[in-house]
Amino acid sequence: MANTQILALTVERFKSYEKATRIDLKPLTVVLGRNSGGKSTPDPRSEVPIKLEGLVEAFNLRELTWGWPPANGRVPGPIVEIEWTSDVDIAQARHVGRNPDPENLAKHAHVEWFRDLPPRANLRSALRIETAEHQGVTRIERLTVTAKCVNGEPSFVLTQEGGSWKLSYRGDLAGRLAVEVDHFIPYLRIDRSDVGPRSRERAWFNAWLILFAQPLESLKRALTDLQYLGSTRVPPPSLFRPVTVAPQEIGVSGEFAAQLLHRRERDVVHYLPALVVTEASASIPENVLALPLVDAVNSVLADLSIGSPVKVEVVQEIGFRLLFGNASLTHVGRGLTYLLPLVELGLFADPLRFSGSAAETPLADYLAACESHSHIALEEPEAHLHPKVQSRLAHWLVSLALSRRRLIVETHSDHLVRRLRGLAARAGVGSPLEKWLLENVAVIEVEQDAQGRSTVRTGGLTAEGGITESWPADFMDEASAEDSAIFYAGLAKAPVESQAPVASPFIHDEGDEDEVEP
Repeated sequence: MANTQILALTVERFKSYEKATRIDLKPLTVVLGRNSGGKSTPDPRSEVPIKLEGLVEAFNLRELTWGWPPANGRVPGPIVEIEWTSDVDIAQARHVGRNPDPENLAKHAHVEWFRDLPPRANLRSALRIETAEHQGVTRIERLTVTAKCVNGEPSFVLTQEGGSWKLSYRGDLAGRLAVEVDHFIPYLRIDRSDVGPRSRERAWFNAWLILFAQPLESLKRALTDLQYLGSTRVPPPSLFRPVTVAPQEIGVSGEFAAQLLHRRERDVVHYLPALVVTEASASIPENVLALPLVDAVNSVLADLSIGSPVKVEVVQEIGFRLLFGNASLTHVGRGLTYLLPLVELGLFADPLRFSGSAAETPLADYLAACESHSHIALEEPEAHLHPKVQSRLAHWLVSLALSRRRLIVETHSDHLVRRLRGLAARAGVGSPLEKWLLENVAVIEVEQDAQGRSTVRTGGLTAEGGITESWPADFMDEASAEDSAIFYAGLAKAPVESQAPVASPFIHDEGDEDEVEP
């Protein structure tokens, strides 16, 4: 994967999003909002038997369409647009195109910089997917792939009519270029015996090779490798059966976490330790560590204030079990059962996992060695965790995002978000951590109106520990309101002559020795 980063997502007519709604993604994107506001894809209803595609389950396309329109011939469905950036080997693309003449290419493709092509470039691209249901049959009606990095934003548009695809470039029909679509990724083919070397359609095909072919493959790989961990976990058994092949993912419910740890426990992963945080300061660790997976898991758990280490105990001729200290995974409660897959996922998302140097590496050198970014989506990572662990989870998430992992985190945790604010306040003025937090953390508020329409507002952290743009409604005011109520109610109850001190409503004891208000 060529340094791919998914940068933005726009949806329209999708579930509770009626109008086009754009979400710009940062290395750490935190999504907040009320229950049923439209933050995440809910579990499928029991009466919905068919999985439409991927992780989104539905009986038909209309179920995923705003307003759930009735069946009536052609029904316009959701529109999804994704933007990403990736590195392109232009020299390789030109070789595949048999080294087209730059002047002819620039003339017919209307891209001036084709006259002096560099060997490599970082390109920003967009893919728009328009769907519809025809007599109960779901299909993609239109695909538009656009080069955002070029003046004029040249684009190919593919439209499906009568079961076949038609292709145009910048509004002109390309009748001699063949089209294939794999799911929603388009591919072009050319019969060079039918298209002359000076033909504009030959130039369009070569423009496709340079601007779109590699970025689309990079997008496909990024979406295929995206790691998603939901908010529920499969109850662990007392004994696990070993697998012959190591899993390539944790599983959406963490169901493969034990087998992955068993098969890969001595294989090396690289990770940036959790941020170094005191009551008055916060800083980025200098080095990326390289440890066997099981040792790395225990190191991160210790940073999250979990004292009992995890280990794999083999039961001869039967299988294996996971122990926290001397207790099995089934006896330690839901918190660790939920936390273990989360920690493993962050380590497994190492772009250099199970390869590369086995020694500590300066962060800058590690970033230079990584040729890709990992993409992770987490749903309520704080579930069943102690407030202290929720707070320290923020340290770990920031360290992951600092080290080539791009995260989308849907959360209801006041403790986690408050600690993110606290990190920005603690970071020294102008320090690398302060600069990174202000530029690379997005806080997205999701709201829903009385008609069920969802909208989003995006903010970020401020150097003083606030959130720009807006505060999520009914989210981070509950703790302060309750503390104020306790404070004033306590004053009213205490006898005047022997009134005991009442705790300030502005200090929150979350069970963490270094938790203070930002």
